[in-house]
Amino acid sequence: MITYLQNLSFWDWLALATLLLILEVFGAGGYLLWIGLVAVAVGALTYLFPDLPWVWQFLLFGALAMLSALLWWRHQQRARKLSN
Repeated sequence: MITYLQNLSFWDWLALATLLLILEVFGAGGYLLWIGLVAVAVGALTYLFPDLPWVWQFLLFGALAMLSALLWWRHQQRARKLSN
């Protein structure tokens, strides 16, 4: 498993993004959309910086995914307040 992680490429991140976006179609409320876009962003960074260690890739993905989920949640809360 560690060998696979050490050789992650941008294709792996794009595959994850595709999976997340497909799952979003089934009604995740928007969260998987943004996390899928984060996976695309990490894939793009992995393409631009192919020597980026897998630990940094996962840390970046985790931090950006949490940030995007928080921002989406705040957006949803504001939209609910405006609709009431």
